[in-house]
Amino acid sequence: MQSIRTARRGRLAAALLAAFVVAACNDEPAGPTLDISRVTGAWNMTALSFDPQGSLPNTAILQTLGETPQLTLTSDNAAQILFRDPVTTLFITVNGTFRTTADGVRIDFNANSQYRQLLLSRRMEFVFNGVANTLTFAADSPDGVDRARLIALVPAWANEQLLSPVPGALTVRFTRVGS
Repeated sequence: MQSIRTARRGRLAAALLAAFVVAACNDEPAGPTLDISRVTGAWNMTALSFDPQGSLPNTAILQTLGETPQLTLTSDNAAQILFRDPVTTLFITVNGTFRTTADGVRIDFNANSQYRQLLLSRRMEFVFNGVANTLTFAADSPDGVDRARLIALVPAWANEQLLSPVPGALTVRFTRVGS
C-alpha cells in the first residue's frame, strides 16, 4: 500500500512539474502589446547588413539585392515578403505569421519558406518606431546566416574561411511605404 501512495505522489509531482514547465515555456507576452493597426500595411526594406564574427567588416547587403524587398503585415497576422532574387531573377515570396509585442512585432517565417535568401532567421523580433515609421532588428542573427547565400550576395568573401551557418550581427530595417 505504501508503494502505491509513493508512486501516486511521484506521478502527481511529475504532472505538476510538467505543468510548470509548459507554463514557463509559454512565449506569449505577459503584458500589453502594441495595437496591431499600428504595424499593418506595407514596409520597404531600407537596411540589410551583416557583420560576421571575426575579421571581416560589417557589410551593407541591401544594394546587392537590386529591387527593394517589401514586407506586408495584415490584420489577420499574416506576414509576407516579396522580392526579386538578384542571382536567379525570379520573384520569391516568403510567408509567415506575426504577432505584436510590447514594442514591436515578432515574425515567424514558415519553415519551408525562403527566408534565408534574405539572410533572415526563422523567428525575428523587430522594434517598432512610430516616429520614424520603422521596424528594426539589430542583434546577433538567431540562426546565423546561410554561408552559400552570403557568398552569393558578397562574392568578395568567397575565399574566406566562414562557418556554416555564419554567426554574426544582422541589421534589418523596414520603413513604412508612404511615410
